[in-house]
Amino acid sequence: MIICGGENLVDMIEMQTGDGSRAFRAVPGGSPYNCTRALGRLGLEVGYLTPISSDRFGDDLLSGLTDDQVRHLGQRPDAPTSLAVVTVADGQPDYRFYRTGTAERMVSAQSLRDSLPESATAFHIGSLALCEGADAQAWADLFMDCAGRGLFTSLDPNIRPLLAEQDAPAYRARLDRLAASATLLRLSDEDLAWWSPDQPLSDAVAQLAARAPDTLVVLTQGAGPVICHWPGGRIELPLTPVTHLVDTVGAGDTLMAALLAGLHRHGLMGTKQIATLSPDMLGKIVQDASKAAAITCTRTGCNPPYAHEIWPS
Repeated sequence: MIICGGENLVDMIEMQTGDGSRAFRAVPGGSPYNCTRALGRLGLEVGYLTPISSDRFGDDLLSGLTDDQVRHLGQRPDAPTSLAVVTVADGQPDYRFYRTGTAERMVSAQSLRDSLPESATAFHIGSLALCEGADAQAWADLFMDCAGRGLFTSLDPNIRPLLAEQDAPAYRARLDRLAASATLLRLSDEDLAWWSPDQPLSDAVAQLAARAPDTLVVLTQGAGPVICHWPGGRIELPLTPVTHLVDTVGAGDTLMAALLAGLHRHGLMGTKQIATLSPDMLGKIVQDASKAAAITCTRTGCNPPYAHEIWPS
């Protein structure tokens, strides 16, 4: 079973109205939550570890997991759901987050260890959950515990600079520590620009890969080529073009999930198997993940594809 952790929240997405007034649509979201649902849609056995509020928004979040065959392993605290106000300009989302005192942050290192099932073979984490606070340290401790036990560990920083600057040195140090122990690290060029500022992109990703020599590092660059570093070498691959862009909400989360699903599909979800990846096989996995992300971009919000849309047979 793949276990995912990290924030769940409700995206309050700005909508166009006929009279020019401002309206918002409430959509279940959060980067790790989106990735979890995408994994479920791609046919993997998935558990979600983060607490979900007992409020009405929490009910909607839980229903989304249930609809996509995801098992919720966390608690249902009597605390509010986190919110993200999302405005979209030219297809690109801008986020403002409200997470103080919310249910998804009510975790401790012990509660997470107690909730992790023995059937776990992989652990994925990322985004706001690692940014700041005691909950960030609890998630980081669980990640390191899983890595120490030999589980496949997956990291998607999905850095939000507005929040990251609140304690930037500690956040960078936390990410450095986790990346060095990750089996798979997926990040964007924007993530890397914040993580390793004042460096050319090619130098920054090469140095990151050198600090994590056993890790599969996958760097996305918007519509540009994907750069992959792994123990077997380095390759660049084109992205699948988007036929009709609606928005990019959840595209990176979908790509992350499809990378994990592709590795699992080919029997490569193990800490030792990454070193055996051939360039052709890695290329196939990345292209399938790119296709999944492109499909998401043709839909409103994070609405990931199902397995039959990526692998018809």
